[in-house]
Amino acid sequence: MNCSQKKTIMTVKLLKYLPLVFAFTLVVNCKHEAKKTDSKNVATTIFYNGDIVTMEGDTANYVEAIAIKDGVISKVGTENEVMTFKGDATTLIDLEGKTMFPGFIDAHAHFFGFGPQASGANLLPPPDGGIQSIDDLISELSSWATPENIQLTGWIYGLGFDDSQLAEKRFPTKADLDKVSAEHPILILHISAHFCVMNSKALELVGITKDTPNPEGGIIRRMPNGKEPNGVLEEMAAIPYIAKAITPKTPENLAKQA
Repeated sequence: MNCSQKKTIMTVKLLKYLPLVFAFTLVVNCKHEAKKTDSKNVATTIFYNGDIVTMEGDTANYVEAIAIKDGVISKVGTENEVMTFKGDATTLIDLEGKTMFPGFIDAHAHFFGFGPQASGANLLPPPDGGIQSIDDLISELSSWATPENIQLTGWIYGLGFDDSQLAEKRFPTKADLDKVSAEHPILILHISAHFCVMNSKALELVGITKDTPNPEGGIIRRMPNGKEPNGVLEEMAAIPYIAKAITPKTPENLAKQA
């Protein structure tokens, strides 16, 4: 067999396998295109391994994992379902059994005060409460001040009074709060959370006297024509003491504000 004949036979054999080569190339190209298309859905971040609450429906709805794509939720479901959106650049966040909720946007609602508001004396005006006068406020605090309630923090406390909605159109003073108790410290928080009022026992406990100067950024209101504190504290004269009055002293009591 001469050289020309050998080349002819080799060519025929190669042609026999050309369809397979073409098919293989087509499959590789298709897979490449599919991968390119799927990359559009690759998650930026995936959260998993926690109690993820979607807040959809009338009852708690939990999922195993959630995928985020460029700041937008792109998939929720089982961990296996969501992990199909994982790419090389995806950040995986293991919640380690913690609970995950949708984001809360606080429109200046003083979210920290919801627990104390629910557990303390309700001093809000109508329609959220019933306080329309200083007598109403004194009555509400007196009714609330049971031994069980006082032991929550060691203080008698209430939240939400609004001087502009009281019949007297003024702030309560320590003299008003002393009618509730002279034995236990009392603090009431203004609806703005920028003012509070203390009774005489509370002022004594925190060390505010006629000789106490106004702190920077705060005002200790005084009795007419004198330096004696009248119980009303503004801004930084009030804020450091608010947590002292409304924060439970034990984990068990703290749970009652949750």
